[in-house]
Amino acid sequence: MIGRRVWQTGLRAILIALALIWSLGPIYLMYSSSFKGDDVLYQVPPAVFFTPTLEHYTRVFQSTPFFQYLWNTLVVATSTTVFALIFGSLAAYSFTRFRFAGSDSLPIFYLVMRMLPRFVMVIPYYLLMRQLGLLNTHAALIIAYTSFALPFTIWLMIGFFKEIPIELEEAGMVDGCNRVQVFFRIVVPLVAPGLAATAIFAFLLGWNELLFSLVLAGRDSRTLPNIAVAVTTTERGTEWGILNAMGSLVLLPVIVLALAVQRHIVKGMTMGAVKG
Repeated sequence: MIGRRVWQTGLRAILIALALIWSLGPIYLMYSSSFKGDDVLYQVPPAVFFTPTLEHYTRVFQSTPFFQYLWNTLVVATSTTVFALIFGSLAAYSFTRFRFAGSDSLPIFYLVMRMLPRFVMVIPYYLLMRQLGLLNTHAALIIAYTSFALPFTIWLMIGFFKEIPIELEEAGMVDGCNRVQVFFRIVVPLVAPGLAATAIFAFLLGWNELLFSLVLAGRDSRTLPNIAVAVTTTERGTEWGILNAMGSLVLLPVIVLALAVQRHIVKGMTMGAVKG
């Protein structure tokens, strides 16, 4: 019995170690490579011990308008998150609390629409933004990214709202609250962990999207992924040191945000997955 328990514990430890290597290994290689000079970067096998250098980061800052693109990315990703949470939460609440034609089928339809390949929608969005006069603006990216984030936001928030007992809302209305006050004063605080989990997904979509940024954004509204494409591919080939430095810079805010709200993410995902 003891031997079997030891064997199971050892197997579990091996599986956990493999999962960590699989998920964190590429991130470690990217960050470590970003601090390697060109003379060390291309060594095979990769050098474990080396003298760190900031030459790749210096080249990124000197050769690109990094902070302008960083600001653009923050504006677009944050706006996408805010609008997706507002509209997605209101829609999800309506689907869970009101009965109307399509209240059961529309969420599934929205989710299926999200499965369409993005490149299928490039030309329609380009033509739409051109007609609206929004090409080469932040608004074009925010509108496009919000429309991409809404189906998944609605689908997630429906699960969270279903966990809230309707008796709490009825008690609030008995005390004099209207439906809007009940939503913002009672329901929203209770689903805050779910909102945090959903916000991460919406933010990542706005932060990482490349294709629509290339098509809809101009010089003054492009986002960080555009820099990664522009500065890492030259006539000499791929600049792997700069690519690793750019990847590290782009990923760092996402890591910080995920660590800051990780407790809410776990609680929110558990809340949406378990029925009361």
